[in-house]
Order: sequence, then structure tokens, then C-alpha cells
Amino acid sequence: MRKLLFGWMMLPLLAAGSMAAKTTPASFTADYLGVKAVKQKLAENGLEVLGTHAVAGSNAYTVVVYTAPILKKAAQQPRRGFAAVQRILVDANARQLVVNNPEYYLRAFLQKDYREGMAQPLVQALEKALGKLAPTEDELKTKKLEKYHFMIGMPHYGDFVRVAKGDTAALCKKLEANAKGRIVFKLDLNGDGSSVLYGVALPKEIEQFNEKLGTMGSSQLLPYTVLVENGEADILHAKYYLALSFPRLSMTEFMRIMSIPNDIRDAFKADFQ
Repeated sequence: MRKLLFGWMMLPLLAAGSMAAKTTPASFTADYLGVKAVKQKLAENGLEVLGTHAVAGSNAYTVVVYTAPILKKAAQQPRRGFAAVQRILVDANARQLVVNNPEYYLRAFLQKDYREGMAQPLVQALEKALGKLAPTEDELKTKKLEKYHFMIGMPHYGDFVRVAKGDTAALCKKLEANAKGRIVFKLDLNGDGSSVLYGVALPKEIEQFNEKLGTMGSSQLLPYTVLVENGEADILHAKYYLALSFPRLSMTEFMRIMSIPNDIRDAFKADFQ
């Protein structure tokens, strides 16, 4: 009887594992809604809006950042704070929404801590809020997301860039003073100030890398985030994060913005001075 019960309990887990697709899209498109309507629809479906950001200062491309209990719980683990938020790009030019696929980024950021099916409630909430979600052609093999890197010698998820070190509370204070007016959101992951995720608008000349790449209509990786915990301020390595966010871009295309990773690092370092 005990063996039968155990087997019955395992069925949902086995089924979830067997249903994992061979590829996972990085994002979806949905019918156009204005920023105000997107924020309202998300809130009505249990998703907490944290802030909005105009990419490179353009009101035609506005990112809406949101979180949810599932995301915040996952992000409470050490070095998992970047998983706390997801983004939606309101593209007023193309009259469409470009929606982060929670499964794609959770698989990449949580790695071995990702559990099959954990992103599904978020996708369902997004469908209720925004209507039909159509997968984009930006995708990666599902099994590669956990250990993703662009190519040999390029950074993985855990290869964070350290932009400052010191007392956690003091680091937060410095950032809030120096980046005043550019902080899009602040999310206290544990509720005690020991681990804080910030979304920060980069200088316009840096965010214009999207114009060089032609990715203004798929630039829902901004505002760039910095995680402050254990006396360290870390950002995702831009060579990893940009490649993950734009999986169809070639090395030639990335060469057009070869200075951007260092520019992003230096901008954050200046914010903690």
C-alpha cells in the first residue's frame, strides 16, 4: 500500500518532467495595451507592479516590471535574487506587447533549483491578464538554459560582476543617493534589508545599444538590476545577460556593442562611489 501511495504521489512530478519542451521561448507577444492598462491588468491577476522604465528615454518603448510571491520566494535563496522580477515591454510603435517568458528566465537564473512546472501559474496569470500569448522565435534548447553561455570562454549565470563591496546597508544608501531619480524599483527580498534587488536606469547613451542592435522592440531586459547582499553589490555579466535575452544575435552583431559590458560595469561602480 505504501509503495502504491508513493507511486501515485510521484505521477504529477514525472508527468511534469516528461512534458518539458525541447526548446523554450525567451518571450511572447500579446495584443497591444497601453502602460496604464497593462499595470491594471497585472494587478487584477495577482501580479505586483514594481515600476516602469522608458528604454533609452523613449516613451515609445516602456518596460513594466512586476513580481509575484512565486518569484520572491525563489529569489530568497543566495545568489538567486535576479529571479525576483519579470518584465513586459509595451511597444507603442509596433502596437504590441513583448512579454518575458517566466519559465525561460527562471530556468536560467535558478539552474538546479528550478522545479518543473513552477513557472506555469505565472504564465496562466499573464494569459488571464493580457490574453493570448504567442511565442517569439527567440528561443534556446530547454536543457541548455541551466548552464547557458554564449560560447566557450563566455560567462555563465554565476559569473557575476562585483561593482562594490562593504556593509550591505551602507551600499544601499550609497546607491540610493547616487542614482537618485534613476532607481526604477527597490525590492527587499527577505524583508530585513539583508538582500535587496534594485532596478536602475542606465545612462541614455548606454541604453542606446538597443538602437545599434535593432532590439528596441525586444529590449525587455531593462532596467538593469543590481543585487546587494552579504556586503556585496553584484550585477549579471552583460555578456551573459545580453546573449541570453537576444539568443538569435550573432557574434558579429554583438561586436557592434563590444564596449557595452564594460560601460554597464563602470556605470554601476560609479553609482556606489
